[in-house]
Amino acid sequence: MVDSNTINIHHVDLHVGKKLKQKRLERGISQDDLAGSVNLTFQQVQKYEKGVNRVSASKLYDFAKFLKTDITYFFDEIGDYKISDKTDIDYASDVNQTAFENDIKPKEIEILTSSYKKISNSEVRKNILALLKSLSS
Repeated sequence: MVDSNTINIHHVDLHVGKKLKQKRLERGISQDDLAGSVNLTFQQVQKYEKGVNRVSASKLYDFAKFLKTDITYFFDEIGDYKISDKTDIDYASDVNQTAFENDIKPKEIEILTSSYKKISNSEVRKNILALLKSLSS
């Protein structure tokens, strides 16, 4: 079932927004602080995070720089991009698709991240990361 609020949101914008929010939470940064770092309002950051507004390339660059992450982070796990053999590519078919059927709650990410950071033994952290990777594939 498609959420009526996401009917006109492109799945790439939704993905980038969720990754922006995830990285912001990982870094413990408020929407207001993130917005201030790139001369925006926190409402605009909210719209980006929900995928309602598309993030421009320059703002994405600024966000990546402020969040100290590679810009490719925002596109990780989005799926394979394939060029169609058709001469007329139909982007409209992507509009109603969503790659986030198992929606992770921001609070879950926050708890997971803060708990992980508290593990002082690097070998234990390495094993937990390996376990998570194996469970997710």
